Amino acid sequence: MKSIWRKHLIICLFLGLLAVPIYFLDRALLGGGGGGNWITLDFRGLIFWTYITFIAIDVTVSSIAVLLFPKSGALRIQVGSMLLSVILLVAGLVGYEKLRRLAIANQERSLMESRRALINVIELKRWWYVPDESDPTEIRVSVVVHQSGRFAGNVTGEQTDPSGSSTTVFESTNGPESQRWVSGGQAFTYVFPLKVLTTTHASDVRITLYLFKAPSGPAPGDITKVFMRSPQRDDDGEYFYGVLPAPSQPAN
Repeated sequence: MKSIWRKHLIICLFLGLLAVPIYFLDRALLGGGGGGNWITLDFRGLIFWTYITFIAIDVTVSSIAVLLFPKSGALRIQVGSMLLSVILLVAGLVGYEKLRRLAIANQERSLMESRRALINVIELKRWWYVPDESDPTEIRVSVVVHQSGRFAGNVTGEQTDPSGSSTTVFESTNGPESQRWVSGGQAFTYVFPLKVLTTTHASDVRITLYLFKAPSGPAPGDITKVFMRSPQRDDDGEYFYGVLPAPSQPAN
């Protein structure tokens, strides 16, 4: 029994020392960086730490096997434990990846549920061109907000040709000075001065409204809602979306 344990320890020591050249192999194969504009992913340590994990499993499995089957021979036990260790390693990696994806999915689900109550914090009641749709200098929106915060927004108008190519017709020119602090439940009209880039009619208008929590700069809990002609979803985890109604007649 002492002989098989001696052989087992020698094999384990050899496998452990083998980690040294594997470490340098890892650095040589995965330590280089790319050039140009390509994004370089850092995989350094992938080979080395995979091997270390494999050795940890193998030493544990083979030690148990030597203890339970001392007459099977050190080499036979080691070969069998290596095969079993590979299976356990692969199963562990697959299981870890599934658990990681499940955790991410649960986190995203919790985030979406927590955001559900915020989807109608910003309501766009109506909007209209000034002086008219054919030659606009402003777009005005009638808005109701259900939380307090710093209100801002922007507008873009585009024309899409039959090939699917889009041309920007106009865009709003609001600066930081046009932002205003609003209280929950407040209804108001907000003005977007326009910079007209071409005289083409805008077939696709997008109005983006913001409600920032802090007096300046971004902060957790900021709300962005994009009103567009045909939104594909209500919430993507970052922005809320709403259907843009048809423009109203100019308010008196």
